Amino acid sequence: MANSLETTRSILNRCKALGFALAGIARPVPSQHERELRDWLAAGKHGEMGYLAERTTERLDPREMVPGVRSIICVADRYHDGADAAHASDVAAAGAPPRGRIARYARGDDYHLVMKKRLHLLADELAAQFPAETFRACVDTAPVLEREIAQRAGIGAVGKHTLIIEPGTGSWLLLGELMTTLELTPSE
Repeated sequence: MANSLETTRSILNRCKALGFALAGIARPVPSQHERELRDWLAAGKHGEMGYLAERTTERLDPREMVPGVRSIICVADRYHDGADAAHASDVAAAGAPPRGRIARYARGDDYHLVMKKRLHLLADELAAQFPAETFRACVDTAPVLEREIAQRAGIGAVGKHTLIIEPGTGSWLLLGELMTTLELTPSE
């Protein structure tokens, strides 16, 4: 196998070629927020989203989700450029009847499918190159604390609003992960 740094650089370049706006590598370590998550769940703050209380062990430690995982490739897509100018679809014409608005991240094709398709392509390419390794793609539906992982991967910082903030652009990001048993060099 090639050295870890060369392999990491190659994979991050491939992420960019696949159209991901940002990419980085994180170590699969237990969450630093176990107590907060458990207290939040115990207080019932997850409301009717019962799935958040399921698979807590996996959610808190990615090593429980993918046995032997050694690296997490984290990717991000931008769904808005962060510009302040209102878009035509955001502003109703004067005198027009009231109408609903659709969140920017929900416009267009389902991001779960769009991102997962590219992550699966990357996983298939890497599996052909490293047949002894395991790869698992995750986009918002697996028990993953993706913002914490994205921060560790150097994608951005978690803001007070709990979203990842890309410096200079904002929090207009969708996140995905590719968990792997392949040893990669973590991002700064």
